[in-house]
Amino acid sequence: MLRQDNRADIYVSQAAFGKWRSISDLTAIGACYADLDYHTVARWRGKAPGDVASAVLGHLEDAIVPHPSYVLSTGRGLVCIWLTELLPRAVLPRWNAVQKRLGVILDVFGADKRAQDAARVFRLAGSENSRADWDRRTVGMVWCQGSPEAPTRHVFGTLADEVLPVTHADLISLRAERAKRKAEGKDKTGPAVYLSAASYWETVLTDLQRLRAHRCPEGALPEGQRDAWLFIAGISMSWISPPEVLGREIIALASEAAGWRASATTSRMSTVIKRARQAAAGQTVTFQGREVDTRYRMRASTIIEWLGIDPAEQRAAGLRVLVDEDRKRELSVERTEKSRRSRGVKDRTEQQAARLEMGRKALYLRASAGMTVAELAAHLGVSVGQVHKAMRQAEQQ
Repeated sequence: MLRQDNRADIYVSQAAFGKWRSISDLTAIGACYADLDYHTVARWRGKAPGDVASAVLGHLEDAIVPHPSYVLSTGRGLVCIWLTELLPRAVLPRWNAVQKRLGVILDVFGADKRAQDAARVFRLAGSENSRADWDRRTVGMVWCQGSPEAPTRHVFGTLADEVLPVTHADLISLRAERAKRKAEGKDKTGPAVYLSAASYWETVLTDLQRLRAHRCPEGALPEGQRDAWLFIAGISMSWISPPEVLGREIIALASEAAGWRASATTSRMSTVIKRARQAAAGQTVTFQGREVDTRYRMRASTIIEWLGIDPAEQRAAGLRVLVDEDRKRELSVERTEKSRRSRGVKDRTEQQAARLEMGRKALYLRASAGMTVAELAAHLGVSVGQVHKAMRQAEQQ
């Protein structure tokens, strides 16, 4: 763990970023965490950090949640850190769900909902909190699982399954049960949706960043492209960022991508931010005959039209969701081929070469040893039909 001795108000992030420390520029994240402002809770106000940490650990045990890797005293509160392997931004929707759940579980200790986002920074161990009382200014570890030099690191998938009410195993079981009902003709629902809303919008945001990098290698969007791109990016952010930090994240992205000032961004993106806050408060609207939350929605085809993304750009920029039907089919073939290769299945060229070799061998054995097709099939360990097909292919060469 990083340390910095005798320095005031030094912060460190648990994530890695590109150029900007913002969720839109997140490249990897290596921990889950909870910031506990226990001084705001009457029951814990004035208690020693070690005593509060012990109570937190006991509360987590009662909730059947794994202990954190370590707990820091920040001078005015505690930070619980669950170290994990480095995670790509694609995991952000599930990571956000874990963060939110940890906040709910630890709410009795003053868990700060504004400190649950991936761009959050915390005070560095060994630094000083200038706002804390003199006897508690130094930020330090009050509990550790493992050694302070190498705290225990959790596997994120396992941690998520233990924290969230519904695990991946539960989802697989539910899908298996649904498949069984469908096979029996008892399930009349439509096809499964392969991307959740959060996963879809996270992928849209990734595509938007790839498109911007392709069109504008220098970074900033030219006039005429900024409003539409940032509006769609803002919608994407509203689905993957906690509402408490959405305004800050959109302002950071607009500054990076368009050079907008905070006041201009707030004015132009006010409806996106407002709708996200309304959704967080439980407000709904009627959309296509059903009640949904108030956040904006856009089809991939609409985004492609708004931004004028042509097929060549879709391929050159490596887009995954903002693609037309032809590109979707190409990506589907690529995924299928990749899956086949991972399972050891030969590609079409290799299969044809192997069949040709088998056909030549079968023709030779039939001519030299007088073997029947059935005998050839048994000798080669394949079906009679495969022998016939292989021999026909060899005869045509």
